[in-house]
Amino acid sequence: MRKDCPHCHQSMDGQFLHWRKFAKMDHFRACPICGKSIEFRMYPEEVIVRLASVAFVIYGFWWAKQHGGWIPMLLVVGAVIATSFMLVNWRLREMQRFRKA
Repeated sequence: MRKDCPHCHQSMDGQFLHWRKFAKMDHFRACPICGKSIEFRMYPEEVIVRLASVAFVIYGFWWAKQHGGWIPMLLVVGAVIATSFMLVNWRLREMQRFRKA
């Protein structure tokens, strides 16, 4: 995912960590480089995979309680969630994280 500022087109990757502690500006509403207004963009694929992973974890724990297979359940749930997050990350690799506010 690209984390460039939509105004100055410079990468903001890792810039918010410093601003979170010291600046009085909201770190998701202003670019730490140029100071102009930005908006955090959340894509539907990200929301869907997060909700699905929560539901899958709940179902996995229910299944493990019913059938008694805790280790296989943890391995399968971990592999499915990791794969789904990697696929969404790969799918959104050229999308812009921030937009002009």
